[in-house]
Amino acid sequence: MGSPEDGFPPPPAEADLIRLARQARGLSPEEAADLTPVRIKGFRWRQIEKGYKGKIGESDRVIGLPKTIAHMAYTVGVTPSRLAEAGREDAAAILREIQIQKAGATTSLPDPLDQLDPERQRIILDMLQQLPTRDRGPALRRLAERVEAGELEDTEGGAAAPLSVERSLGDQPRRTG
Repeated sequence: MGSPEDGFPPPPAEADLIRLARQARGLSPEEAADLTPVRIKGFRWRQIEKGYKGKIGESDRVIGLPKTIAHMAYTVGVTPSRLAEAGREDAAAILREIQIQKAGATTSLPDPLDQLDPERQRIILDMLQQLPTRDRGPALRRLAERVEAGELEDTEGGAAAPLSVERSLGDQPRRTG
């Protein structure tokens, strides 16, 4: 990894995030690039992670295109919310769409509501109906991200961590009327 002291620019925040996620999965840049559905070579993956290409004094800054960053993030399991926190909302939006399309292609997944009793299904659906129609999809995606990130896990006492409806459904303000 380069640093300003070495004469190289520091990598962008999303590049660090992707590198850490790739390393956590035990993948080399070449292996990760091979798993990515868009055409990207291992050397390009490395350039995007480092944030530069070239030699000391002759290096050029490298910032991945939103589409490329989104596919890289998807490959190594970075969530859209983490990508947005790293300052790449443009790539996070594409990553959300990738996830939606992948979920639509997976018709064999069971409906999670089918596993709940009718009363709990009604409670969830009633909560969603309190949101404007346009906010329901983003709220559900944000809630899914939080569940996948373990933010809603049970505490040691066996009860779920307290969480307001507005916060759990994507910080959407509750609207009445």
